[in-house]
Amino acid sequence: MTIREKDEFSKRINAAQLLNIFVQDEITLNSHIRGVYGFFAKKDDEEIPFYVGKSNNIFNRMFTGHIYHYLRGVRNTDVQKRIEDFLKKGYVIEVRILKKVRYKGDSFIQDANRLALAELKEIVKQQNKGFCITEDQISEAVKQKTEKKEWNDKFTK
Repeated sequence: MTIREKDEFSKRINAAQLLNIFVQDEITLNSHIRGVYGFFAKKDDEEIPFYVGKSNNIFNRMFTGHIYHYLRGVRNTDVQKRIEDFLKKGYVIEVRILKKVRYKGDSFIQDANRLALAELKEIVKQQNKGFCITEDQISEAVKQKTEKKEWNDKFTK
């Protein structure tokens, strides 16, 4: 990585912190942490988990994805909109590692599914607490068109 690239990431981190968006200290430019992460809104004694995601590199997901796009004014996704809403209400945003998922190297499919399963388990854990129930929090394994139609047929009248 070039010095210019390192400087650019440093600027993004500082810009996020000025807006009260913080990532766990362990999530650094050189950390290369693969796993599941969560976004939390905090104010006083209240903490609201509002998004769970997965990535092969959590730092890159934040600073070339979620947080970087937010800094650029993008508000296309539920996570970006919720960041904005919570910040406007005086919350601080924290991003934390929820589970590290190491590669085993036995096969791409198995490694990919382990990461997806870890994410799904964290989403369900938060949903069971009453959080993270948004359109962005549906498993990639769900066949949304057909499964949603069947669900609607059974449970809505």
